[in-house]
Amino acid sequence: MAMSAKPSSGGDEGDMPPVAEINVTPLVDVMLVLLIIFMVTMPLMMSQLPITLPKASLSTEDHPDKLTVSFDLQYNYFLQVNDQPKEQVAYTDLPARLRAISQAEPDKTVTVCADKDSIYDRVVDLMAIVGSAGFYKVGICP
Repeated sequence: MAMSAKPSSGGDEGDMPPVAEINVTPLVDVMLVLLIIFMVTMPLMMSQLPITLPKASLSTEDHPDKLTVSFDLQYNYFLQVNDQPKEQVAYTDLPARLRAISQAEPDKTVTVCADKDSIYDRVVDLMAIVGSAGFYKVGICP
């Protein structure tokens, strides 16, 4: 059994068969560049919705039936109905007073006011008292 051996031509590449595989590296490079281009240009192409925001109003003319419940840093609680002067109320009497007002006028807008240095838990507690008294229109002072 004889084996036929071709003489080596000293590293000549013409003897190798052609490679039938595709080189994927340049394809991946081009795809990554296209991906980056699309990622940068997509936010610019997004259509934006025009939004008209309502204007804030601090006037009390919109709500003539207004009730203000507030407290200070010494935890003195105050009630102010419409344009009457503030009236100091004990914390224990506050739920009963608010319930009486809510039964007489349930559509009143209640504004909860507190000092900026007051504890947040006290504000939440006061809002819970106002809600349990039967008011459903509750706001916070600006």
